[in-house]
Amino acid sequence: MGRGLSVVRKQPVVRLRWLLAFALLLPLAAVTDAVAAGHPGTPVMRQGQTVAFGRTGEYAGAAWRLVTFVPSAPRHALRVRTGWTAVYVALTVTPRDSAAGGRIQGCRLSVADRGGHAWYPAGVLFTDIRRQVEDAAIGCFRHTGRFLRHPIPAGKTQNVVTAFLVPKASVRDLALRVLVPDAAPAYLRLVPGIDVKHA
Repeated sequence: MGRGLSVVRKQPVVRLRWLLAFALLLPLAAVTDAVAAGHPGTPVMRQGQTVAFGRTGEYAGAAWRLVTFVPSAPRHALRVRTGWTAVYVALTVTPRDSAAGGRIQGCRLSVADRGGHAWYPAGVLFTDIRRQVEDAAIGCFRHTGRFLRHPIPAGKTQNVVTAFLVPKASVRDLALRVLVPDAAPAYLRLVPGIDVKHA
């Protein structure tokens, strides 16, 4: 009996200790979240630079320009689900110096709508567009005609091509997004012209 009472008396003490520990850890968690949110390696997708079709944007030490954004049925035999289409994209990138050329090799390309839904390159479509753009690479590196990747030399303009499979209903809202790790702003948003947005 006495043993049962001692257990009952200890429970409020244990609860009080847990509440006290939680109260002490809560401010620490808030500080940790604030530090993580401000870390330059964490992209905040609202913090981007928008550039109109055909204009040049400066980002990550390089000049970027969207030159092609064409929704179209795939140009080779590929079964695409109903309501989806291919989007073929070409852009140019010119690093300002050798450091930028090395840095942008890790670029990531995607297309995103205004709601934040994103689609990533569909490798099966790359052959279609590479045939159309001379001296084109499929990423932010120098075209060598082989599997080896080398940085784009300072001041040299490189053609970059890619392609996506997207819902037809989203095509009108899409923009090309270029993200280079640790760059500020977090990403570059290249907006297609109205005349090329027909699915």
